Amino acid sequence: MALRLRRETALDLTLEGTVGSFRVGAGSGGSRSLEVKYLLTHVGLNFSTSSNDKLLSALAPVREIFDFQTLDFDEIMQRDIDDARVSAELVPYLLDEQSKDMIKLFPPIVIVVMPIREGRTQPESFYPEVSVETLEPEGDREHPVLSTRSGSVGSEVFQFEQPIDDGRPLTSDLVRLKLNTHRTRLVIVDGQHRAMALLAIYRNLKDQWSDERRAPFKEYYSAWTKNYIERFNLNEINLPVLLCTIPELDTVYTGDFDMKKAARSIFLTLNKTARQVSDARNKLLDDNDLISFLMRRTLSHIKERDARSPHALRIANVELDQEGSRQKIQTPVAITGVPHIYYMTEHMMLDNGGTVRGVKPRAGTFYNRTRLDDLLARLDGRNLLGAGTADTIRRDLFTAAAAEKLATQFDSRYGTYVIGALERFAPFDRHNRAVIEMGEQLEREQDRQLKPILLEGQGIGRVFEAHRTSLRQRLRNGYFRTDVPEIEASSRRLDATATRIEDTVTRLRRDRAARLFGDLSDKKLVRGEDGAIHPKMVDWCNRLYDELFTTVAFQTALVCGFLGLVEKAERKLKKGDFGDQPPIDRDQAFDEYVTQLNQFFVPRSPTQLKRLIRVFIGEVADDKEVWAVRPSNQTFRSVVYRAEMQPDQWPKYRYLLLEIWHPTHPGLQSIVAEERSECRAEVFAALHDHYETAFCRETQKAKDELSKDERKAIFGQAFDTYSGLIKNIGADALDRRAMREALSQVPATASTEADPEMEDDQVA
Repeated sequence: MALRLRRETALDLTLEGTVGSFRVGAGSGGSRSLEVKYLLTHVGLNFSTSSNDKLLSALAPVREIFDFQTLDFDEIMQRDIDDARVSAELVPYLLDEQSKDMIKLFPPIVIVVMPIREGRTQPESFYPEVSVETLEPEGDREHPVLSTRSGSVGSEVFQFEQPIDDGRPLTSDLVRLKLNTHRTRLVIVDGQHRAMALLAIYRNLKDQWSDERRAPFKEYYSAWTKNYIERFNLNEINLPVLLCTIPELDTVYTGDFDMKKAARSIFLTLNKTARQVSDARNKLLDDNDLISFLMRRTLSHIKERDARSPHALRIANVELDQEGSRQKIQTPVAITGVPHIYYMTEHMMLDNGGTVRGVKPRAGTFYNRTRLDDLLARLDGRNLLGAGTADTIRRDLFTAAAAEKLATQFDSRYGTYVIGALERFAPFDRHNRAVIEMGEQLEREQDRQLKPILLEGQGIGRVFEAHRTSLRQRLRNGYFRTDVPEIEASSRRLDATATRIEDTVTRLRRDRAARLFGDLSDKKLVRGEDGAIHPKMVDWCNRLYDELFTTVAFQTALVCGFLGLVEKAERKLKKGDFGDQPPIDRDQAFDEYVTQLNQFFVPRSPTQLKRLIRVFIGEVADDKEVWAVRPSNQTFRSVVYRAEMQPDQWPKYRYLLLEIWHPTHPGLQSIVAEERSECRAEVFAALHDHYETAFCRETQKAKDELSKDERKAIFGQAFDTYSGLIKNIGADALDRRAMREALSQVPATASTEADPEMEDDQVA
């Protein structure tokens, strides 16, 4: 009887899952791309499954596997790991006290099964020769399987086993990937931060930080102790993993790829088309941020507006998503956006009363404010929630019930004024009505193509334009080999649609300008020879919306400027600082506020129109052709702030509104007058410093070398320039003595950050 010798396998880790493949790369000289054969499975912290323990032991980030100095693997695949971020954000996501029993999910962690040299940690360029064969049932193998094996039996590197049913290998049922963990390294090519969160928990549980490559990073995760981790239901933490092999890259391969190039190609393939979630969408969808919750309430109320509403505001007027972290409105129908309303809500709720002083930029970093003391005080939170709940609630730790109670109070005390401003501030209302008219026109024309693009999905327009541009580019590059005439016809149709979109938006903006100037007693001032609104007035109107009305800074000043001063007056009333005065009726004060602003921003006479132009554009050169404007040094931007108006600079716009707003409530009137006076002093000090610096630069003098006459001339220049702006706003004249006192009391550099390089004739 012949003795049958069976070689013992070297495969010591067996994983079950679903098999699949994709292709990456293309070698030089036209060589074909490579097939990546992968197993999709999962790994977790349930150690009753032995494969979890074994896989987590073998898994490691790139930095722990290979010597970067010799391999440059950090450049090949991924950046270094931000352990602070993993510990502060990703580990807490997995160990979340608010949802201990919920399954936690990340996108798949992508791993390349990298062969290494026997007895060393350096990667091999190729797998041992790969063979594909059918294995008949034997031992515990009940069905034939298709085997894809690297290496001979006894020295294998990996082996796929796919059961064969009806002559075809299965892709999902009982597929196995077996690995030799002594001859491979599991290299993470995508998802190192996600994987590190799981590994940190595992290593703290198993005390597996002693390896010299791991030890330097142990301290980052020391706060997550074994006792703390064991409080959680770890069995529910299962994360998807994709283990990739490249069977073609074995020792008989003759192309120009190797394992390092293939790993890089996999990484690039997975990431080159990845789209980062926009900042706006993160804010919109964040369920662990109470500010986002309150903002969504405001958006929900806007969404409820319909044809029965007395105002024209609709959810289409809110830009819900934007590219990247941009805050500038990109959709022509929108007047505001998620970043705008979020910023306002965050400030209204988390401001401690000391972040806005005069015209200086708003102080403090609000994104890391998690305590809710100011929010609870504003919303009467301790009475609503009870002391126990109020003492424990945080911005990122709250119950749905508590959020609902606070939101109801927020709606009536704050959210209503956000919506009120978007509905009732006349430039917004005129825009919103023009958008409704545009939609009705498209409906009358039964244009089923343009209406969705412009009104029914703010991402549709971007997708349309991206597709049009891509198709045109591919046609130019000769990408298509067949059906070119039909594709060219499709491209022409897309171009025609784009032209119709552009024409529709042009009509919208022309209608908006006509509405903004619709109350003028002499409409001939803004019309051309054809009787239509003059194109230059449309351009100026567009500029006013783009650079002023739709900015985060202006809208925050409009809403938070009002509420901040009302709160300040209410605090003084409560302390008795104003004597025996009635409480402030917020609704009445807001009505008065909006009415006065509308009287300024919507001109009704030629004089008012010219003042508005002088404040924001320049000097009117011809009384009969108001669009003929020359540069002026008396515009708001020339006098108050000459640099880019970032959101935190909104106190500058607040000051402009203070020059227009004159409340009748005595206490509120006193607060507004006091704030206005402080702002004026800071603006003048900065403007004077700007002129003084420019004069010294031109004359090559130091400031302490200036003569009395020179100082007098500089003061007069600054005073006359500022007075011109004040006159155009229609506010009370400047007090010369108060301005002189401001020079000794206000540090100019701390007020408006004036740019000494800017010329005096700077146009707004």
